[in-house]
Amino acid sequence: MKQAPSSRISGLIYRLADFLSDWRGFVATFVALMVGIGIGAAMQFNEGFMFAFNIFLSVAAIVISGVILVAGARSEAALHVKLDYLIEHSPATNKVVGLEHLDAREIEEERKRVEQEAAEAIDDAMEDAGLKRH
Repeated sequence: MKQAPSSRISGLIYRLADFLSDWRGFVATFVALMVGIGIGAAMQFNEGFMFAFNIFLSVAAIVISGVILVAGARSEAALHVKLDYLIEHSPATNKVVGLEHLDAREIEEERKRVEQEAAEAIDDAMEDAGLKRH
């Protein structure tokens, strides 16, 4: 079966992200930078070289940023699935599954509600133990 073009592109992006995220990617990036500086020194950092090198560095930075964002989104999605699975199979409430799909205001409201419930539970436990909260 033929692989979809988007799947091939995604695979390429993930392989590039994996490469850039280990020591080989760092060394390759550093060597490319040093080679560029060496060529620039040999050409006495003339205007044409500096323009081309600047464009190259800008494009590389944009591409690497995009790769990092895509890989990060993939990793975050995997973590959400793992957390949802753990929440679903734990004795805790399942109300927070899918929380990441809410907007920032709704998430903040939920955070405050959970903190309030936790504070009340602590107060109740301390009261049952005959202790006072400071």
